[in-house]
Amino acid sequence: MFLQIVGHAHTMRIIGEDFQHSIETVWRCFRNVLRCVLRMKSDYMKMPNANTPIHHKVSEGTSFAPFKDALGAIDGTHIPAYPDSKDKFPERFRNRKGVPSQNVMAAVDFDGFFVSVVTGWEGSAHDNLILRTAVEDGFTVPQGKYFLVDGGYANTNQFLAPYRATTYHLASFRARRRGANQVYGSSEELFNYKHAQLRNIVEKTFGILKSRFKICVNMRRYKFRIQKKVVKACCILHNFIKHQNRLQNLSDDDLLYQGIQNNMENENEEDIGVGGTLFSNGDALRESIKNILWNNR
Repeated sequence: MFLQIVGHAHTMRIIGEDFQHSIETVWRCFRNVLRCVLRMKSDYMKMPNANTPIHHKVSEGTSFAPFKDALGAIDGTHIPAYPDSKDKFPERFRNRKGVPSQNVMAAVDFDGFFVSVVTGWEGSAHDNLILRTAVEDGFTVPQGKYFLVDGGYANTNQFLAPYRATTYHLASFRARRRGANQVYGSSEELFNYKHAQLRNIVEKTFGILKSRFKICVNMRRYKFRIQKKVVKACCILHNFIKHQNRLQNLSDDDLLYQGIQNNMENENEEDIGVGGTLFSNGDALRESIKNILWNNR
């Protein structure tokens, strides 16, 4: 019952008819399984630490070796939401497209596993505000490591952002290809291209999540506290499935293309970063990586 609801966004009434149970029974089963899935978080959603080995994607000898201390990428995605009827300010949930949503922030490693998920923020909330609040609430990055973020975040030693006012999106680089070679107008563009290639893992992961769990694109009118838990439960199940697929040597390639398209269509353009951060500025780190990439091009 639970998998039918989150996987196909079926209503309680449809599930009751399919399984020949009352809506009350379906709802009780749904809540029980939801609680059990959330308890799996400690087993299937773990933050990397200082001893986490360098991922093979950024290991020595690859074109991404200068990013060897990167743990993954962070971004936000909008999930449809229905604020509670007693909410005093329901307009806060309307994002820039005018659609009510919750802004979900997730940290993803280079294997496409969610390592941290923050749910419950209104659609109008800025990505940088969500990250800053998460840090204040205990989200920590191991010393000497960092996550890749887009231009909507402040650039720090723990959250490495691209150069603004410079070509960044992968589609822009693809449009400028000359034969088999990529044309870079500056060292900043080269850095942004490599940065975007690595950070694209979070877009892929969001896309697969929304393709696999239709409730993430067609949320039902549960109480908002349940909506938050459902999104987090879907992320945990995503990790569980990937773990099982890894044991069976399976992949998510069949969901990948459709997933990325679905996610990109539902995303806003990147925001301009707002001030305020608990960490030191990351300009020196960014300049160092940029220079290595440019010298090795």
